[in-house]
Amino acid sequence: MEKRRQVTEEDILMTEAMIARSYRRLKQSVSRAPSQAISSAGETVRKHPVAAAAVAVGAGITLYGLFRLMTRRGASRESIAGSREQKSRTDMKMEILSMILPIVTPYITGYLEKYMGRIFSGDRN
Repeated sequence: MEKRRQVTEEDILMTEAMIARSYRRLKQSVSRAPSQAISSAGETVRKHPVAAAAVAVGAGITLYGLFRLMTRRGASRESIAGSREQKSRTDMKMEILSMILPIVTPYITGYLEKYMGRIFSGDRN
């Protein structure tokens, strides 16, 4: 069994001070995070407006498709002909989405790689 030294009052005070400092830094980081994210996004839009527009369009199409998929589930009163039309429409939407995604994906992944790289490298300027 190891011999351990006694914990002194000074050790407890030092630990409390370190915890308080750490908590203060955490609060500062949390309060600064939204403004840093917005400024980073704004900076990216200024530097790459075409890529940002492509990402916005891709995200909008994807969200619209997801919304349509979620809201369409409840409509079961359609006739057989109506359901055939609906199937062909969704096939067309998915076709368009599948054509747009390969174009937009490199921009999204490139942006995310750079953003995450800056976060993990500690360069948050």
